[in-house]
Amino acid sequence: MRYIVVVFLWTCLVLVPSQAQDVATPQVEPIAQATNIPTLEDFLGRADFWSPELSPSGQYLSGARRSGENTFLVVVNLQAPEAKPSVVEMGNYYVNWVEWLTDDRMVVSATGFHNLRTGALVSRADLEAVAEKSGVIRATRIIAMDRDGSNGVMMFNNDRMARNTYNLGRVVSFLPDQPDHILIAATQRGDLDLFKLDVRDGSYERVAEGTKGTFSWYVDRDGEPAFRFNSNRRGTRIYIYSREDRSNGKIKWRKIRSIRLNNNEAQNAATEFSPLFAGPTETTYYVAARPEGEDKTGIYLYDFEKDEYIETIKVHPDVDVERAIYNRETREIQGVYYYDDRVVLEMNDAETQSHLNGLNAYFDNKANVFPLMSSKDGRKWLIRAVGPQDSGSYHVYDLDKTQAQRLSANMIALAEKSFGEVEVVTYTARDGLELRGYLTRPAGFKEGDKPPLIMMPHGGPEQRDIYTFDYTAQILAANGYQVFQPNFRGSSGFGLTFADLGRREWGGKMQQDVDDAFDHLVREGYAERDRACIYGASYGGYKALAAVTLTPDLYQCAIATAAPTDLIAMLKWDRKEEGRDSDTYKYWVAHIGDPRKDKDKLNATSPAKLASRIIRPVLLTHGADDDVVPIKQSEIMAKAMDKAGVPYEFVRLEDSSHNYRSDEDERKEYEAMLAFLEKHLPVTP
Repeated sequence: MRYIVVVFLWTCLVLVPSQAQDVATPQVEPIAQATNIPTLEDFLGRADFWSPELSPSGQYLSGARRSGENTFLVVVNLQAPEAKPSVVEMGNYYVNWVEWLTDDRMVVSATGFHNLRTGALVSRADLEAVAEKSGVIRATRIIAMDRDGSNGVMMFNNDRMARNTYNLGRVVSFLPDQPDHILIAATQRGDLDLFKLDVRDGSYERVAEGTKGTFSWYVDRDGEPAFRFNSNRRGTRIYIYSREDRSNGKIKWRKIRSIRLNNNEAQNAATEFSPLFAGPTETTYYVAARPEGEDKTGIYLYDFEKDEYIETIKVHPDVDVERAIYNRETREIQGVYYYDDRVVLEMNDAETQSHLNGLNAYFDNKANVFPLMSSKDGRKWLIRAVGPQDSGSYHVYDLDKTQAQRLSANMIALAEKSFGEVEVVTYTARDGLELRGYLTRPAGFKEGDKPPLIMMPHGGPEQRDIYTFDYTAQILAANGYQVFQPNFRGSSGFGLTFADLGRREWGGKMQQDVDDAFDHLVREGYAERDRACIYGASYGGYKALAAVTLTPDLYQCAIATAAPTDLIAMLKWDRKEEGRDSDTYKYWVAHIGDPRKDKDKLNATSPAKLASRIIRPVLLTHGADDDVVPIKQSEIMAKAMDKAGVPYEFVRLEDSSHNYRSDEDERKEYEAMLAFLEKHLPVTP
């Protein structure tokens, strides 16, 4: 069929936020019945609708839609919703995202398999034959096209870069003042350089050269390069260089700082310095940063030529502020957002804030509402909502009509399912520190019920959990478990002082914070002491193994994914990989301990050294290609348990790394976890 049925539900939901402090009472639809519980298959399905985008006028909306194995680019006229959408079949390409340049032309990032010799796209049917003859690469390309899919042009087309480079899709700027051009970072001669491309014919010119290790670029308000980020070999440390204009017209790059790289944005880890948007002048940038001597990350206007913070935009007394909302047309910062429990948006304009208040009220103040973008005049918004009862949905909001149109769920299989409710729980650690966490209970939960509990501390440890839709927590809740996610000391998001409370407290106070959370849940009647297990990944996996070795009878079982198990061996591996004098190794020594000076303490808090204490069932899972916590760490733990005669299960994930799971490994890991829990912590005793 030329036209496919798209899940656009044009249901008008009226909101009337008439004043900045006056929000209309929302009309909330009833939650689905608890009998409609999602299956693991529902959770593991692929996205059905993603990357929606408003055209500059707000008249058109584009998005990527999956149907079977095929991907389509769909364009809808919002002013004529009864009209058939324009549908472009992307064939053997997967659509990553779409961006409008004008109301008539857009660029699409698409990934497919390309012939190494010719650069041509390879169909799925021909993939195996071509691979046998000459090999293929999985490559990302940028394609410019008209609204109806005509006049398509591939960037770098018919060039050796298109034949030899796997990623030509890193757009640095869409150059709002130059709608016929975009800036792309691409590798040429081994370095990541900056190129200016003409979207009319795909031609290009190189405008800036990177060096070995360059992995990203940022440009100023005029599209000129402002920052260059380099990384170390393992990508665990970044070195930030800023532009310095010389009197002879040439550019000099000056190293201004070095920071540890956060590899997992989904965990909301705090930042030391992160460029956000070009500032009002040629040498300024809005950044999220924690200047020396400050406790909280905030939003600042920064002069990169002087290396100075020249204006404080927003600093919060209790939590880190790391994101801002920016109008790229006017180059104005419009507001900031941060996480308390849910996301909090603070806009500069009272009317805009009023509309956001209305949207939050519509979602019963139980979802994180994100304005993704607006029309050029700011009167139409594209928003995304995600929360415990919404795995992710997209909406268009008209400010003049105070009316929202629901577009689609990100995953249709989860759209009408019943999920676990989430409650914010505050508690006090044994030394008086006030802490908080998030308790997910199964759908249909009734007061007085005490389902078996899974304690699920996050990784990092400088990351944090928030009030949102957590896939693992909801998978466990769908299988009858309640899940608690504590933000223990050492977590990010609450300032440097709070993070510093976790320094060298692996197996110490950070561990006790999780134990204290469990005690609180039992004492307050949420859970039963003899019906709980602990699960975690990365540092959370360490916590799970520390629990069954340091407090062996506290939990009924433990599941540890990609866990450090021998702290001295882990530190020695980091030293070998990074170098003794590297910032990364020094960071871990400061946070965990010195393998020589603190040998006894590290051994006393290393699960692999304490395997003989284990009296509860243990499940280990680990990606074979993990380059953050090597699989050797789980193998060390398995060997120690073998020696101690402790029974355990070990699931090796052959096609996975630290932050990546293949579809097959993801299914394998969750099925192993659920089977393990059913055996050792059954929902029905």
